[in-house]
Amino acid sequence: EKSRHRSAPGLILLFLSVPSSAGSVRIDSSRDMSSTSPNDPAPKAGTDARAADGLLPKGDSKFTPTLWSTPGVVPQEAATPEPEPEVSAVPISKNAAKKAAKKAAWDAKKAAKKAQEKEVKQRRGEEVRADHAKKLEAMTDEERKQYDEERAAVREKRKKEAEEAKARKKAALTAPQCVVIDLEFGDLMEEKEKKSMAYQLGICYSANCKAVVPAQIHVTGLGSGMGGVVRKVCSGVEHWAVHMSDETYLESPALAERKTNLVYLTADSEHELEDFKDDEVYIIGGIVDRNRYKNLTLNKANEQGIRHARLPIRDHLKMSGTHVLTVNQTLDIIHAQLELRDWDQAMDRAVPMRKRTREEGEEDGGEKKAKDQ
Repeated sequence: EKSRHRSAPGLILLFLSVPSSAGSVRIDSSRDMSSTSPNDPAPKAGTDARAADGLLPKGDSKFTPTLWSTPGVVPQEAATPEPEPEVSAVPISKNAAKKAAKKAAWDAKKAAKKAQEKEVKQRRGEEVRADHAKKLEAMTDEERKQYDEERAAVREKRKKEAEEAKARKKAALTAPQCVVIDLEFGDLMEEKEKKSMAYQLGICYSANCKAVVPAQIHVTGLGSGMGGVVRKVCSGVEHWAVHMSDETYLESPALAERKTNLVYLTADSEHELEDFKDDEVYIIGGIVDRNRYKNLTLNKANEQGIRHARLPIRDHLKMSGTHVLTVNQTLDIIHAQLELRDWDQAMDRAVPMRKRTREEGEEDGGEKKAKDQ
């Protein structure tokens, strides 16, 4: 072995220190790997082969040599990978940072409130169940029988109400009076205003389901940027008993035969509506603009050649400030008028007190007080 080392000129000795469980092991890699003897055992594959050859301690599978010596060849140092350049964060403005911090605080507060409400609800449920069990234990057989009969009657009543509500929803899809909620103004609203509009849409659907005389609701223009917001805010909107369309009311197939009967309801119109007619389709502008856009719905109706009219609020009610109502308030007036066919009663029921003048509120309060006395 020594003579073989001496006869190999230019042979370089390379010692590697390998950490292992038994301590540092010095490995002599100067052995000529090409010289083998017929009596030498066959090398084993992988790590065991190196261990059997004296290059690696047996059982050490963590060692992977990266540099080997060859007679007459000077080993080159392993290339050190260059460190990747650090990606600097994109700077944001102070206002953006404040908004992000405010949103994070709001989300955390909302999550904490939701968890607290869930805990309170769970605790109340446990208390109700405990009281119910205690009440049953204190009952006689006769009292328990009567109690079970009363609960069965309540369940039957709820079942009947659910069936009636389901029937009303189904009837609303084919109701004679048609009302369109136009959501083509999504590009003109901020994100907060879009959410407010979607929330109003949910109130409209709930009110239509409970109305004595429901209307056939068509929600159009969802393709203007309102579709995603509505689906996010209004849970289960895909199951609503409402005609939903991404197209405009002029392009909607459900309204194709009624284009000549369209009437846009706008507070800026000089024409006052006398009453609702089943053969006419009334459009409510679905926009929350904080009075940024003047005569928006009126100009749209004129450009499209659609008739327009305003509700007779001024003749039947004293309003404080603007006569512009929200979408759900307008639909409440329609529901009340379809049921009562009396504008005074419909306005009194549907228009909230905060929208009326102080004098009218005082008069109504005085009349109510006199009646109570």
